[in-house]
Amino acid sequence: MRSRESAFEEARSSLRRLGIPASLPALHAAGIGINRAVLGGSHSVAIYPPIDSLTPLDSTTLVDKIAWSGETSLYVHVAFCETRCTFCHYTVDHYTGRAKTSVEDDTKVARYLTALHRELAFWGARLARAGTVVSSVYIGGGTPLVLDEPALHGLIRTIRNEYDLRPGAEFCIEGSPLTIAAPEGEHKLWSLKAQGVTRLSFGVQSFDDDVLKYAARGYKRDIPIRACAIAARIFENWNLDLIQGLYKGSTSEVWDNLEALAEIRPPHLTWYHGRFGDRPQGHWYRTEVKRAAFEDEFATLLGRMLIWQEMATLGYHQTDGNRFVRAREFTDPFKKIRTSASSDLLGVGAGAYSHVGVEVRKTGDRGYVFRNDPSIPTYVDAVLTGSVPIATGRCVDEEEVLAGSYSTGLRIGRIEDESLRSIRAAHPQVSRYYDALVNELNNAGALESYLEASGQPGLRLSSLGQLFEDEVLSLFFSPAVKSALTTKPTRERKLQLA
Repeated sequence: MRSRESAFEEARSSLRRLGIPASLPALHAAGIGINRAVLGGSHSVAIYPPIDSLTPLDSTTLVDKIAWSGETSLYVHVAFCETRCTFCHYTVDHYTGRAKTSVEDDTKVARYLTALHRELAFWGARLARAGTVVSSVYIGGGTPLVLDEPALHGLIRTIRNEYDLRPGAEFCIEGSPLTIAAPEGEHKLWSLKAQGVTRLSFGVQSFDDDVLKYAARGYKRDIPIRACAIAARIFENWNLDLIQGLYKGSTSEVWDNLEALAEIRPPHLTWYHGRFGDRPQGHWYRTEVKRAAFEDEFATLLGRMLIWQEMATLGYHQTDGNRFVRAREFTDPFKKIRTSASSDLLGVGAGAYSHVGVEVRKTGDRGYVFRNDPSIPTYVDAVLTGSVPIATGRCVDEEEVLAGSYSTGLRIGRIEDESLRSIRAAHPQVSRYYDALVNELNNAGALESYLEASGQPGLRLSSLGQLFEDEVLSLFFSPAVKSALTTKPTRERKLQLA
């Protein structure tokens, strides 16, 4: 690594070359600025349409309308964690493992796992009839590693029994520093590897003790450092999550985290920007006295530039604004599918979402994005009584396909193929809407044209736009989605599927 002084000066110089901070007022006028709120229900533009735009629907009707393509990825949500972090907005409940918990909590977990196995079987049968194979599996949460070995092995066995896994499919599971560094943690990971798990992912969020304290992570920096050493002994490919800009965070904390990474050198790193929903950190950020402890917009941009440049100095490749790999073979296929509108994803478990019918959408018909009920008890009761636990969803018609081609496509570069040109021709008013938005963001310096190796013209985020990656992408949500995000849905509203 470079010296701290030279690294900070180079980051500041790079921002100045991009016109920051002088250009911030103009960017704000174009709707571009660091956003601390979740974007449509997520900390990044991870799915389109976003989950907060989904509306209540008749799940039985939806199941009959889904047309599965030849391949999908599978996400399984284990909704339990040993701590309740002050920033996390995911569907989780507190659980510390069988050795430390009550009979009541064990019963709660057992009922959830029974429901999970039943839902896996429900969808497995439908994918089998469609001839759909699973290209990658991700068991997330929550913290799946908080479960005991028999429960984890049972989950893996059900997945393998119910689904046709493509040979060589990546099989990833999430842990946490506490579960990995626990006395049984290393043995549990070796056992999972023997069961076919190929990749481990876990969130550290920060190596700063003060930040960890306010995040309620339940450990100090020695625990994640030990967890990283354990992960490196067992898995060739593993991912580490960090979050920039949590309460008490700063550019100094970013530098300290970079120094830790220089020693640890994870194969894959995801470095998110802190966004807060209805959790303590969100309440703190909305409190004037406590907001001062959060970094301001310029500090966020300086931190991002520092991250990008120093990760490159450490030899990492940047795959998008948040992700870095030590070598190309460590790229996470599930994350690419999760943020793509061009691949199917099946989500199982409380609050899990799916996007399906991609091949159907390309022919001009409709695909669907849908989400299971995020209430754990409601999800469990629905499955155990024989109901489909889907609570909300949205049709993905041609206009939403066009919107998604920008909001997820611009992340790696948007190419307008024949099907998109056909949609534009069929919807001239919508086409003009996006042309005007592209023109405005081009003028603001957030987008740029480029040529593919094949010579085909494309559109992508500029270096300036990448600093505000998710903020820019969210501007391309369709007018219908933007309207849904500003209107709280009610249980009486039903999605029109016809």
